[in-house]
Amino acid sequence: MIINKTGKIIDGLFMLGHSGVPVYLLDGDRPAIFDAGFSCLGELYVKEIRKVLGEREPEFCFLSHSHFDHCGAVSIFKKHFPGIKIVSSAKAKKVFERPNAIALIKQLNKASEPQVHDSMISQGEVNDFSRFEVDLTAKQGDVLTISDNTTVNVIETPGHTRDCLSYYIPEKKILISSEAFGVQDVTGHIYSDFLVDYDLYYNSMEKMVPLETRVICTAHAFVFTEKDAVDYKLNSLSACKTFLKLVERLLGEENGDIEKVKLRIKAAEYDGKPGFKQPEPAYLLNLAARINVVKKRMGEKKE
Repeated sequence: MIINKTGKIIDGLFMLGHSGVPVYLLDGDRPAIFDAGFSCLGELYVKEIRKVLGEREPEFCFLSHSHFDHCGAVSIFKKHFPGIKIVSSAKAKKVFERPNAIALIKQLNKASEPQVHDSMISQGEVNDFSRFEVDLTAKQGDVLTISDNTTVNVIETPGHTRDCLSYYIPEKKILISSEAFGVQDVTGHIYSDFLVDYDLYYNSMEKMVPLETRVICTAHAFVFTEKDAVDYKLNSLSACKTFLKLVERLLGEENGDIEKVKLRIKAAEYDGKPGFKQPEPAYLLNLAARINVVKKRMGEKKE
């Protein structure tokens, strides 16, 4: 099954907020949230978390990486759930301590507000992004207990960013992969989001393929279950190779001109696409990074 709406996914697992920028809730004795979306959706996330948990509060918020659309509502969670522990990689923690990074995260969250408003999402009170502290750092192999029979296993999956973590819940066969396994849009196109290194990104996907997976929760728009979860892994690997070849070809045709390549890819991959999309300023930053990764890799192959 392919799920693109909020609500219950399987027993104890929920997609909340808006499917385009969701947070995931894993219920248990020590409930956990995964990622923190846009700051302007913070009050909506809180409202929907409370619908599931009632008077109970989430104990953890596991961040996948330091991008603006995955940490935007952390300070809002801290306000409403004072005991919540924010978990990230050590590298992400360092990013959150840099004033220039905080300024960019705040700017990009602000830029997302018109898109949220235009999509008629009822977000409630709109909050600006605020700096926050990471309480726990996690690394490959760490295991955190949610209940007697539910654990969160940490997997380091660099490539999208250098600080990217994915999370696997073996007892329920849930993989929360964020962008580490790409992101599919409503047309079925999978964005291969290797912003720092193609080979690291591909190897991270290969590392997760053998995990027995009943559910894959991706960063945006879709959750895949049962056979669709298995198929999505393989489709993401294929899409990654295809995108690499496309960028290599376009760089050759445009004599290495990144701006021209960017316009050609944007026209095919972003312009006119239906559905809730990444805000354009963020998309353009990411697209330039992906092209640069390929250009650098091509140069290294020639040496």
